[in-house]
Amino acid sequence: MKQKTGASLDALTGLRFLAALHVVLFHFGTPCLTGWAPEWMVHIVASGYASVGVFFLLSGFVLAYNYVDTEGRMQTPSRSFWSARLARVYPVFLLTFLLSAAPTMGRSLAVNSLPVAAAKLGTAAFSTLALLQAWVPKLALYWNPPGWSVSVEAFFYALFPSLGRRLEGFKGARMKVALVGVWALGLLPPVLYVVLRPDGPGALDAASEGFWLAVLKFNPLLRLPEFLMGVLLGLVFVRERSNTVAPARSGAVMAVAGAALLVVGFSQGGRIPYPLMHNALLAPASALLVYGLARGGGALGAVLARPWLVHLGGASYALYLLQYPISEFVHWLETRVDLTSPWRFLAVLMVLLVPASLAMHRWVETPWRSRVKRGLQPWVDGGAPVPARVAPGA
Repeated sequence: MKQKTGASLDALTGLRFLAALHVVLFHFGTPCLTGWAPEWMVHIVASGYASVGVFFLLSGFVLAYNYVDTEGRMQTPSRSFWSARLARVYPVFLLTFLLSAAPTMGRSLAVNSLPVAAAKLGTAAFSTLALLQAWVPKLALYWNPPGWSVSVEAFFYALFPSLGRRLEGFKGARMKVALVGVWALGLLPPVLYVVLRPDGPGALDAASEGFWLAVLKFNPLLRLPEFLMGVLLGLVFVRERSNTVAPARSGAVMAVAGAALLVVGFSQGGRIPYPLMHNALLAPASALLVYGLARGGGALGAVLARPWLVHLGGASYALYLLQYPISEFVHWLETRVDLTSPWRFLAVLMVLLVPASLAMHRWVETPWRSRVKRGLQPWVDGGAPVPARVAPGA
């Protein structure tokens, strides 16, 4: 993770791996706990979908930290920022798109005639490659399902430079009101959904379906408040770090409190309405954890900043996007090897997934980031330069 001089956010990189692992365990680990694990443990694993919200908030925090000055102004030209973001996310996204092609096509051809399947696959492929699939509920999970969150992040990236020109006035009491306001804004859609039930009566859990529930979960506008909370917190942190008069403060208590609140929230996932858990409810706990770890995080921060965990955190994006194609490969192995036990399936999945993600991070994500940036440099250079700003009192 890119750092500003004199600061280390290694603990946040380690957190990324745990969040990605939580999502993977939600998808494939819950059956392993059936029949023997206590209810609270089952709920913790089954609430892994909520860790995507941690990623959204963390993304806003890190972008603000890296690209915004103490006045809340963007320090990097828009084209340069977008070039860096595209180079960061698209090589791995494209490769996992290709790795997901065979199972996606097979699934479509199994239930549709060839012309219908071709039309659906073509539409889904175009929207996914354009990072627009999250805007269309029926397409959000069609091609490499975890990729919907990258579509949401792409929307955040598109907005971020303009946000960086509107943050200057958020200070003091206004900043506190803004933080509470964006949380309330994020909670409003799921609360309305629970009250109005636009998809009709019935159970509300991770297996529930419905047009409006899909809009609630995947639409980038409805996930924007979580990102905005991260951006605002990042600006607060930038200002705190720039204050050379005030002593540096430890984030140990904040980090532990945030982690504890998240664990308690996850453990009660079966009792809290699913739409609220999925969107924004736990954002304040994530905010405490992220801000506390950015400050250092005490013992928890030291654990998350261990080199091996930071290394895994660096590969967490690849791990997150590889989980679907590799799980499909493991399903194929089931036709040749006995993997009927959930534990056996999960073990084989993780044995393949973790090394594959590390390899993809090293051999695809890292080198291709530089290559894509070089390829986009003529476009970046063609943009209007951002005039230099003179700091007050300089």
